[in-house]
Amino acid sequence: MVQDSFISRCTQCGAKNRIPRSRAGEKAVCGKCRAQLNLTAAYPEHAIDVNERTFDAEVLRFPGPVLVLFWAPWCGHCRILLPVVDDLASEYSGLIKFTKIDLDKSQGLASQYQVQSVPTMIVFKNGGLVNRLLGAVPKDQIVYHLRALL
Repeated sequence: MVQDSFISRCTQCGAKNRIPRSRAGEKAVCGKCRAQLNLTAAYPEHAIDVNERTFDAEVLRFPGPVLVLFWAPWCGHCRILLPVVDDLASEYSGLIKFTKIDLDKSQGLASQYQVQSVPTMIVFKNGGLVNRLLGAVPKDQIVYHLRALL
């Protein structure tokens, strides 16, 4: 079941705004401060790079579900999984945010979330850890876990 709306946080005042999916292509304004909302920034159609500096804002304070891919450039399975995650970001745009973290550049996050092997995917919702997927998981299994969030 696909939700009929998604949440977009206002960059001006921080208020959460519910946007009907049928109106996602239109201009939207914040219900609290009337600032224009950037809907494509909230749910980009590709996985965005996150690091220790941006993790809190992009993942923990994000109002909806976020899939985080912990990967490394030297990992062959990771390089295979990256385009799959980008495809899913496009398919689930407006519903789930997709991010990726290079372990070589963000070892503190890997330690904090006990990432012991790559690739590892961790799903967050409303700032809390919901699920963890280890290894090069096939796309259909990732989709199965993502649908449980919606």
